[in-house]
Amino acid sequence: SLFIMETEKNTNLSFNFAFVFIIGFTFAIFISSFIFVSPLTSLLILIIGLAIIIGEKIVERNISKEVLILSLIIISFALGALRYSVKDFHEVTIPSGSGVVVSEPEDKENYRRFVFKALNSEKALVNAPLYSPVQYGDRVEVRGKLEKPGIIKDEDIRRDFDYGKYLSKDDIYYTVSFAEVEIISSGHGHPIKTFLFKIKRSFVNKSKNIFSEPYASLLNGLLISGREALPKDILEEFRRAGVIHIVVLSGFNITLIANFLKTIFRSHAASIIGIILFVIMTGAGASIVRAAIMALIATSAKFFGREYSASRALMGAGFLMLIENPKILVFDPSFQLSFLATLGLIYVMPWMEKCLSRGVLTKWEKLRETLAQTLATQATVLPLLIYMSGDVSLVSLPANILILLTVPYTMLVGFAAVIISFISSILAWPFTYVSYLLLSWILFVAHTLGSLKFATIGISSFYFWIILLVYSAALAFVKLSSTFRQFRFVKKSST
Repeated sequence: SLFIMETEKNTNLSFNFAFVFIIGFTFAIFISSFIFVSPLTSLLILIIGLAIIIGEKIVERNISKEVLILSLIIISFALGALRYSVKDFHEVTIPSGSGVVVSEPEDKENYRRFVFKALNSEKALVNAPLYSPVQYGDRVEVRGKLEKPGIIKDEDIRRDFDYGKYLSKDDIYYTVSFAEVEIISSGHGHPIKTFLFKIKRSFVNKSKNIFSEPYASLLNGLLISGREALPKDILEEFRRAGVIHIVVLSGFNITLIANFLKTIFRSHAASIIGIILFVIMTGAGASIVRAAIMALIATSAKFFGREYSASRALMGAGFLMLIENPKILVFDPSFQLSFLATLGLIYVMPWMEKCLSRGVLTKWEKLRETLAQTLATQATVLPLLIYMSGDVSLVSLPANILILLTVPYTMLVGFAAVIISFISSILAWPFTYVSYLLLSWILFVAHTLGSLKFATIGISSFYFWIILLVYSAALAFVKLSSTFRQFRFVKKSST
């Protein structure tokens, strides 16, 4: 028992040091997103941090915990600022007219959008005619007016959206609207991505063969394409109803793919490879990457017989993503919302379930779980959502309760319907019919509640300092709750 307690103590100590390092690293990236910190300044701060720890070792012949933490904070801050400055260093030049399509084209309401990488390695976001045949890997000639994306003003919420900064996280510094695109040749993309995009197009086309619109778009949005698949009017209804998050690719998509491959191949390796390929195929958005990293950590932990901690996996996933691209911390809303929603599921949902486990809901386990999940995620993302959009959905809770119970079944049955239809449409008919009923229910709830006049209310005066205050209070509450639980555990153990 003493050995186990000592091992747990050392593990927790290592985790605390890692936590301190990640906090310092993240804080530096946050500061660097608004204030320029030169690489020379970062190196100077790094030298100071190293000097403190080396000096302590030489003078005292031992490094105290306090000095180690102080040094970690300084070193991690320096490394975070240095990483941001490396990412942000870019001498912007005008893209040449010829280049390659380096993203899968997305069809919007009246145009087709794709990322174009010119021969001089500069990128541009191109809006071409809707029925342009351009595909990933095509070498094209783009003609149109180059523009630098700037600030988008929103008078309703009295805040500005820095579209230029948002695109810069992907190294895109120019846009081309109403572009004329001439395809010169094809087959210049990465072979794996070309193959995966071909599979995705085949899946989307097959779903459109067996489902009419908007059911096909909704199913594709749930399974493989995210919100980009949905028409603008339906997206607006989903937003007003507060259920737009159900068409954001995330953890359940990863679980569905991993379990499907594991069932067929009976191998953890197949699940890991499938998760990686699925992330590439869907465009590697922040929410799906976060879910994939956590799933890979969970799969690896199970394979090696180690204990899985969702909170540590989330921290590790966020850290790895910030190392790869530090600009997503401030300039990628999907990263922020996905991270906060997962925090809500980890820390707030158990507390919500405990509160709801009394009275009428005691016997309704699935309903209680869905309600707790909805309340937890909504509570954690609501302040940031209000700040970003300036409105609040008043029908979000009933809409989520009515829809979320059916979403897993819709995805499973819809996925089965499309896969089986590749073999036979007749065999797929029962799955198709059930999927149609489930998709109809989701669209009906979103339309009915989202079209109500009082579905949303606008909140214009919601400042950034309120966001910081709310989340600081929430963090303090979680920390105090955790400390209280540990105290009770230690007291119980000693008794």
